[in-house]
Amino acid sequence: MKKKIRKRSGNIIQFPGTSVRLEQQGQQALEEKRFDEAIRLYTEALRFEEGHQEEIKMALLIAYHESGSYDKGIELSREMLHAGEGRYFDVLDLQVLMLIQKRRYREVSDTLSALLEEGLPPDRYEHFAHLKALADRMSTKKEAALFKAEDSLQDKTMRLAELAKSDAGPFEEELIHIVGNRAEHPFVQTMAFGLLREIGTAKSIPVRKFHFEKMMIPAITDEAFRQPFFLAVIQCLEQAAGQNNPALAEQAVELVKHYQFLLHPFEPESSPEKWAEASLLKLKQMYEPAEEKKVDQAAAKVLDFMQELDEISAF
Repeated sequence: MKKKIRKRSGNIIQFPGTSVRLEQQGQQALEEKRFDEAIRLYTEALRFEEGHQEEIKMALLIAYHESGSYDKGIELSREMLHAGEGRYFDVLDLQVLMLIQKRRYREVSDTLSALLEEGLPPDRYEHFAHLKALADRMSTKKEAALFKAEDSLQDKTMRLAELAKSDAGPFEEELIHIVGNRAEHPFVQTMAFGLLREIGTAKSIPVRKFHFEKMMIPAITDEAFRQPFFLAVIQCLEQAAGQNNPALAEQAVELVKHYQFLLHPFEPESSPEKWAEASLLKLKQMYEPAEEKKVDQAAAKVLDFMQELDEISAF
């Protein structure tokens, strides 16, 4: 039998089909959103392949973009543009998107200004003109701090509500500081965390609220009213009072929503059943103070924490 020809790449011996196999595995990893694995496989394929590196580099560039490895992606896109590798506008598009993610708006604006002046095909002009306009707005948007020293709680909540209707991206670092600052009002912290989730903050950040502290990634955290604990409490309330006393159950749901928003993204140190039970007890005590009944230790502990939340959340 004929011996298979082996090829050397540096100090590594390449077996026939190695590059193709790595490229196929990289494509599969990319399709399955295993971006770090795709990056590793495509990078390895480039060490062997000499014939169609452009295609592999383009796939690697997409993997860098999708994984959030923007610095490496920007560096690769520059190399490709300089060498004339890949489809020019596709490479440029990914580069611009990654520069925007890195908030390098002035660089985007300068690059696209020259490009738009030279003239672009009609099917590309509108897209890149839109990206330039976005970069121009973002580069001048953040002039002042998010809050002023004299801002009241109402001022802050209104400011964050306005920001939710526009773009909170330029204020990401300030929002991160807010959610990590226990001295900030929990209502404001929840709104800030929600904005970080909306703009897609994908890094792990410290969140400190009440006596809780945890590293969290806003982009992959559920919304306040989609948290499993909250949904379980609502179900318990429906089972306990939904049929017999729907008005009480409805009030309890609103009370639980209030506490959930204050605590988010944390959960009470209690079972959903006990949290629901304490919510109903609290309302009954409000309407029938003379008929207060003895409660067990776990429910009493929850009621004490609810009282703490009431005092802290008072506007």
